[in-house]
Amino acid sequence: MSKKAKKVRRERTVTDEPMFVDPGLLGAPLASPFRRAAAFVADLAIILLVALLTIVAGNYIRHPALLNGCIRYLREEPGPRKDALERDLTANVYGAINKRKPDLLPAEMRSAIAARDDSALSAFVSSRGISIVMNLDSKESKFNEKNGMLTLGSDVITGFGGFATGVPFFIAYFTLLTWAMKGKTPGKAMAGIRVAMLDGRKLSLWNSFGRAGGYAASAATGFLGFLEAFWHPNRQTIHDKIAGTVVTRK
Repeated sequence: MSKKAKKVRRERTVTDEPMFVDPGLLGAPLASPFRRAAAFVADLAIILLVALLTIVAGNYIRHPALLNGCIRYLREEPGPRKDALERDLTANVYGAINKRKPDLLPAEMRSAIAARDDSALSAFVSSRGISIVMNLDSKESKFNEKNGMLTLGSDVITGFGGFATGVPFFIAYFTLLTWAMKGKTPGKAMAGIRVAMLDGRKLSLWNSFGRAGGYAASAATGFLGFLEAFWHPNRQTIHDKIAGTVVTRK
């Protein structure tokens, strides 16, 4: 049967799926679960790097002095000048936070920022032991006066962050790159593996989207959907089954 006939038959009439495999694909070496895991981790690292660069770029656009001050502080040798740069950096950091959410910081800090009293602001931060953490999944920043913990959420942090933006970016990354790179992503290319359609058809944008969205199904099973690659005859995961794909060595 020709490939053209297969395209017409599939998804229009009852077929022999899920057992049907393109004869040209038979015998192709399968990617091991460990190679697939390495490729996935590499892709996640790239996504995280893009997220961090977006945060840095977004904050630099809004507060260029903040990043420049941080670089100068890190380069300076210990001494009086480094102490002065630390006070300036502290003032810039809390000044930016106060500008984005004026009611977040304690009254003493807001007063020092308004008066541009960097020394008083630094002394208050040191005496209270204030520390800053980022929680991109939180929409609201909070300050805990008991332990001095200042948690910055997406209402203060500029750039990529949070479930609402992270998931679409994740899906777009795996959809567009898998389609544009003909079954590969940067991580898969480094691992020497690729995604192929079981029936021999060309991997379409829709197939790539279905496979990327299928990651959620694999994760929803307590990640057993990913582990199926260890025992399935064709090392298919749940997202492979959804898209009708298999991962091979190139």
